[in-house]
Amino acid sequence: MLPKIENPVEFLVAHGILFEMNRQVLHPLGLELHFHLDETGKITDIDLLDNRDGAEPIAFGPEAYNEGREKYEAYLREHGRRNIQKRRQLGMVIQTGPNLPHQFHDVHYGEE
Repeated sequence: MLPKIENPVEFLVAHGILFEMNRQVLHPLGLELHFHLDETGKITDIDLLDNRDGAEPIAFGPEAYNEGREKYEAYLREHGRRNIQKRRQLGMVIQTGPNLPHQFHDVHYGEE
């Protein structure tokens, strides 16, 4: 079983991963995900903003964009690029379908 990250929301926000998920996946779909945390870091609310029918695209302002990019780039420098390279060597970075190379058949990622 894969280890779990203690506070996944704090991790995603602190490392700019939520920013990148919004920027690359959700914004182009007209959506934006927000987590609201209390002072202890626990989730108090989750918002999924819906702009699918809006005339203007969702975009970060300059300050939020720069802050998110800095966090994400720092994460990539520390962990991300090394992990991406490792997965490329295994032949898997982004899953494009249900068929995985044979060596992955006994590994059940995302299942408990």
